[in-house]
Amino acid sequence: MSDNASSENLKSKVAGDFKEFCTTISAHGFSYLATSSRTTKFTWLIILLLAFVFGVFHLYFLVSQYLNYDYHESIFANNAETPVFPDVTFCDTTAISDFSMER
Repeated sequence: MSDNASSENLKSKVAGDFKEFCTTISAHGFSYLATSSRTTKFTWLIILLLAFVFGVFHLYFLVSQYLNYDYHESIFANNAETPVFPDVTFCDTTAISDFSMER
C-alpha cells in the first residue's frame, strides 16, 4: 500500500507543479492547459505540440541551410605603383602649452 500511496503523492505533486508552470509561464496557450475544459485542453495541447514541432523543423532547416552554404573566397594582390613619399619630414617635437595659445 505504501508504494501506491507514494505513487499517488508523486502524481499529485507533478500535476500541481505542471498546473503552476502553466499558469505562471508567459507563453501563450499554456494557461489553457491548466484551467480549461478537456476539449480546450486537448485542442491547445495539439496546437502547442504542432508549434513546437514546426519550430524544431524550422530551426533544423535554417541550420542545415547555413552549414551547406557555398562560399567562394578569392584573394588578389593589386600591384599598383609604389607611392612616392618625401625624403625628409620635419615635425615639431615641442608640446603646445597654454602660454603659447594665449598669444
